[in-house]
Amino acid sequence: MRWITGSPMLIGLALLSACGQADQQQDVAVAEEAAMEAPMAETAAPKAGEGDAVATTAPVAVTLPRIAYIYRVGYRLPGDAIPALQQAHVALCDKMGAARCQVAGLQRSGGEADYGNGTLKLRVESKSARAFLDTLNKVASDKGGRPVDTAIEAEDVSKQMVDAEARIRQRELLVGRLTEILRTRQGGVGDLVAAERAVAEAQEELDQAKGWLTELRGRVAFSTIEIGYNAQAADAGGFGAQIGDTLADSGSLFLIGLRGLLTVLIVLAPWVLVFGPLIWLALRWRRRRNRVVPPPSD
Repeated sequence: MRWITGSPMLIGLALLSACGQADQQQDVAVAEEAAMEAPMAETAAPKAGEGDAVATTAPVAVTLPRIAYIYRVGYRLPGDAIPALQQAHVALCDKMGAARCQVAGLQRSGGEADYGNGTLKLRVESKSARAFLDTLNKVASDKGGRPVDTAIEAEDVSKQMVDAEARIRQRELLVGRLTEILRTRQGGVGDLVAAERAVAEAQEELDQAKGWLTELRGRVAFSTIEIGYNAQAADAGGFGAQIGDTLADSGSLFLIGLRGLLTVLIVLAPWVLVFGPLIWLALRWRRRRNRVVPPPSD
């Protein structure tokens, strides 16, 4: 049979591309429909006197979000105690094993009592992250440190993972179809070269989607804990240090109030420049009008 126009290979590639887009939309729709459907409960037995009515229940399916957590904590302690505390925290991570805890980064500078600082970044199994953070705080307290900054950052990556999974299914289907065309070797040399190029591009996109999905799953399975170490004076826990912290807090509040006052003055200044002279002239005219004039003499 002869083709009237075009090459069968190029036409097949065009049809496969169109089918690939349709399959992607269909996969996403099927995934959404499957996520929304809930298993139907068994039909309840009818009660006496209710005739043939049958009560059924359809529980709503609840899908837990897949959250990637980042924990941040900062400790203040004497600078010469920072190396020992860092090593103690690293030892806690090593004790859990590489399958549950990994050291992602460590930095330390200085060693003086008032100038040392450092950072430590850990990746901890998500289900053990909060308990591990409590252990970190206990070890820091035993070595004379105290937590001064604590923050938790959560990111919902559920939609990104669903999109990646749908893209992987669509690209796997497209690669399979293009590979089948190459296997049957239909068409000319130019068509086969175009098909090989299309297979390579689809395979590259498939590998990228798999890599992105793997990264998202890793972020959900392992939480990141970022630890900061800041030096303080040796008597930072005494009465004088507490007075110093109070004065520092008071200074911060004073600066915040001064900033607010300056903001108000900057906002009101143009209005004062515009309406100030008018108000002054109005008040002056009023004083002249209300001035008492002495009665004329006889």
